Amino acid sequence: MIYKQIHQNNHEKCILFMNGWACDEHPFQQLKSDEYDLVMCYDYRDILAPKQIERLFGSYQEVHLIAWSLGVYVANLLFNKYQSLFASCTAVNGTLSPIDNETGIPPAIFQGTIDGLNQRNLEKFQMRMCGGRNAFADFKEKAPQRQIEDQKEELISLQEVITNHQVDWNIYQKAIIGQKDLIFPAENQQKAWEGKCKTIQEEQFAHYFFSTIEKWDELLSFE
Repeated sequence: MIYKQIHQNNHEKCILFMNGWACDEHPFQQLKSDEYDLVMCYDYRDILAPKQIERLFGSYQEVHLIAWSLGVYVANLLFNKYQSLFASCTAVNGTLSPIDNETGIPPAIFQGTIDGLNQRNLEKFQMRMCGGRNAFADFKEKAPQRQIEDQKEELISLQEVITNHQVDWNIYQKAIIGQKDLIFPAENQQKAWEGKCKTIQEEQFAHYFFSTIEKWDELLSFE
């Protein structure tokens, strides 16, 4: 698991962004922040090592957690005992049961992604993730700089962890649901979060929608 300081401007507040599968910092390079430093986490081939989290944020007065996609599950798994570190926890286009026919990605689709993963199929996945060809063209210009082999290893590792670590807790106060999400179906997200936290329906959001916003701060202001 990689923790990387993306913006370090000596702010008193910080955002921890738990990234999605197969990603790194490149698809988010256009996003800035007025008030926050940013630490990003990605590559979940080994996700059971959260102890360094306290050292990372010791100098900040305020830390906000934003988790996206499969990062929603990972953050919930890792930080249950660290909730006091966070001023807020926001889930974006993900759920606590990410491999599930009704509240996540259907298991057959998840397994099919693993079995068929190659560069061509990864790009098909990314096009669906972006919601169409135009947004995908923009995404390709800042695509993750990772090898297909480690992306496949990561997805297999995530499948194993999710299958063997069912959680019955929830660290999130707010969930942002993209109504045009083709990866985590919006209907499944709504079922997953019902009664568990405040949900915000964003009609124009695909699974990856970060090209449509300018600042990390916006994700904390959704009400």
